[in-house]
Amino acid sequence: MEGSKTRARVICNPSSGGGKCEPDNVREALGGLEIEWIDTEGAGDAQEAAGEWERGLLIVVGGDGTVNEVVNGLGRTGFPEDVTLAILPMGTGNDLAATLAIPDGIEEAEEVIRQNRVRVLDVARVRSEGVGERFFINVATGGYGAETSGLADEELKGRWGKLAYLRASLETAQKFDVRKVRVTLDDEERTMRAVNVAVGNCRYAGGGWLAAPRANPEDGLLDLVVIEDIGLKEALALAPAALARSDYLGAEGVFSARAKKIQVQTEPGGLDFTADGEVIGDEPVEFEIIPHVLNVIVGPDYVAEPYG
Repeated sequence: MEGSKTRARVICNPSSGGGKCEPDNVREALGGLEIEWIDTEGAGDAQEAAGEWERGLLIVVGGDGTVNEVVNGLGRTGFPEDVTLAILPMGTGNDLAATLAIPDGIEEAEEVIRQNRVRVLDVARVRSEGVGERFFINVATGGYGAETSGLADEELKGRWGKLAYLRASLETAQKFDVRKVRVTLDDEERTMRAVNVAVGNCRYAGGGWLAAPRANPEDGLLDLVVIEDIGLKEALALAPAALARSDYLGAEGVFSARAKKIQVQTEPGGLDFTADGEVIGDEPVEFEIIPHVLNVIVGPDYVAEPYG
């Protein structure tokens, strides 16, 4: 980032991280940038601010929900090729940052931006009757994982931090019923009874749960991971591996596959879905990969293919 100053717009969610990110400190740390700072005030502000940005660096100060809004703003303008996304992770979960190897510490994350390692990542498009068309970059979950995310509200996160998701998962486990789902992977159909369905472009959801252990955000494919009807006790037994960030895809009752397009249909009142933590409802949903469309700054330890 030498020579003339690079244009940068910072989109900041002031409520993320308890407002720990100060504009003057960021400007000082990223002194080589010509920074325009925008604080969001409500839902939709980050999406609008991103949609107006056609060229330069777009820095998101916030959590996964704010990043999701920004990705949707860029998606609605066709993902401008002259825009590069950077993240200063300030949320509770910071799940996308985990795949991108961006540290939680703000000074370390600022250093990652200065180092300017840019990769061109895939993005996922999701369509449903309830929300129309949306985009996401990280993970969509339906069932147990989605209900857990819904229970981990801002009050719980404020009191428990990352443990909010574990507490919410234990509450969900007491009342969750298995659902019947029909999944279509490109042109191949499969019916199963599922506890949880994850569709991953990246790997983590719910504050550090390894939802799609082998997802590669540069391979032009989505990863489907289904926890089948293996009983609540067995499903919860997978939790330590997921929290320890271990690959559990070979475990009994875990189905996984890759596809460019994934359709999921449930019984009426079936699986509620979220994408990057944002609700997309329980209607039939279609996920489709958009390959190599978004420039993103990644950390020095980022690896596209986690298991070689």
